[in-house]
Amino acid sequence: MAEVRWDGVTKRFGEVEALSELHLQAAEGEFLVLVGPSGSGKTTALRLLAGLEGVTGGHIYIGDARVDNVPPRQRQIAMVFQDYALYPQMTVERNLAFGLRIAGLPKPEIRVRVDEAAEILGLSDLLKRKPRELSGGQRQRVALGRALVRRAQALLMDEPLSNLDAQLRAQMRSEIKRLHSQLPTTTVYVTHDQVEAMTMGDRIAVMEGGRLRQVDAPATIYEQPANIFVAGFIGSPAMALNTVGVASTNDGAVLSRGETTFAVGPAALPREVVLGVRPEHCRPWADGAKLHGPFEGGVVAFEALGRESFVTVETAAGCRFTVGCEGTAGVGIGDRFRFGVSHGWLYVFDPASGESLGRH
Repeated sequence: MAEVRWDGVTKRFGEVEALSELHLQAAEGEFLVLVGPSGSGKTTALRLLAGLEGVTGGHIYIGDARVDNVPPRQRQIAMVFQDYALYPQMTVERNLAFGLRIAGLPKPEIRVRVDEAAEILGLSDLLKRKPRELSGGQRQRVALGRALVRRAQALLMDEPLSNLDAQLRAQMRSEIKRLHSQLPTTTVYVTHDQVEAMTMGDRIAVMEGGRLRQVDAPATIYEQPANIFVAGFIGSPAMALNTVGVASTNDGAVLSRGETTFAVGPAALPREVVLGVRPEHCRPWADGAKLHGPFEGGVVAFEALGRESFVTVETAAGCRFTVGCEGTAGVGIGDRFRFGVSHGWLYVFDPASGESLGRH
């Protein structure tokens, strides 16, 4: 395994800049997740690393070797695709062995690698089957096995779980993480699914519009978003974002929009900011609760998920907040709802630059 690095990498398709001066690296043995919406540049970054596209500017390194001018087959990488890309006419065993045979490895070595991968992935009883005889999860494991037997310096995965149902995706997330702990190959994993990113990555690189917006550990990304985009993209339900005014007082600052008012400590803030609040920091109001509030508004949406519910409330001034509730909230659209917001969990952003101004 080896470090991989994008050093100021740019990619243009005609007049469209799909990737803009990407500076990013995955450390040796790290599981790095690239996440972002469609068109964010995450898949382009992966394809450039794999050699499936050529760079417009900058360089790509695997270990100490520059590889942006090296053919894909010489880059010492293995790739798992979204559609599995298995050979339908071949058995599982032959699918696993195919790349090794093409590389000219001796038959005894191929046998050892195939058997080892089959044992790790629970495919030993399926080696004589063909892809059409397998479930989606079994096909995905074969695709993983075919990459693992390569023993490459880096493993690249392009949305490998997107074709699976929700339960199977959860199982495969655990399976892939288990494999990485056993065989800690440097892994670059692309997804648009923030749950995959948060649960699988050692670090997450959040991308938007061809640019890297933040890269850090999952907990840091969630608790300390660097900008409005990351704050709104990471988290489900999403962070509530509202533009509010700022007034200075002798004791600090007051963030307000209409009757929705938050007193915070001393802070150097512009006259207007974007205020962010996550659902878990909005709670139903109870007398004596140590919360900002009480606030009140009409229910405009709700999700009852059994163990918890999320109620979206709009205040008279037009601020919207999503309130996390235990169990069933017992509300309907149009009902009045009182809530409060936890102290110390107000995220503040500059409305012009979008950059974080801290948490208050």
